[in-house]
Amino acid sequence: MDIQNMELLQVGVGVVLAVVGWVIGHRFTSERDVKNSQRAIRVRALAEAYTALVRSGTDGVLIKREEDRSITNGAKPVQDAIALIHLYGTQEQSALASKYAGQMEKEGGGEVTELVNALRKDIRESLGGSDIEGQPHYLKVTFRDTKPNQ
Repeated sequence: MDIQNMELLQVGVGVVLAVVGWVIGHRFTSERDVKNSQRAIRVRALAEAYTALVRSGTDGVLIKREEDRSITNGAKPVQDAIALIHLYGTQEQSALASKYAGQMEKEGGGEVTELVNALRKDIRESLGGSDIEGQPHYLKVTFRDTKPNQ
């Protein structure tokens, strides 16, 4: 083999390796991007469910009649939260959501703390953090009109 053919072979091998490297790199980058997008969608949905369940716990009632006799329905966000958990949650979270839904159906109320804690832990881990120690306290602020006729 002469020098010119040898140089052509080296260039050809270099081009083939570059193309193969680009294809492999592109594939891994595409897979990573898809997984990141899926994780973002999942975390957003579970965070929405978490917020609805925490809100229902701090409010203490899902459906209430206001002073003007209108009805406020806080059950829809909780119903949506259960559906989101069944769609995006883990097997454990889905089982806890079913347990809570069954309690609500049978008893008109249920214990949601274990489910909320499982969601919070999973969301924080998905975001690269660790779970918090102990049971957090949530804040509810209400307005009391001390002078309603003024």
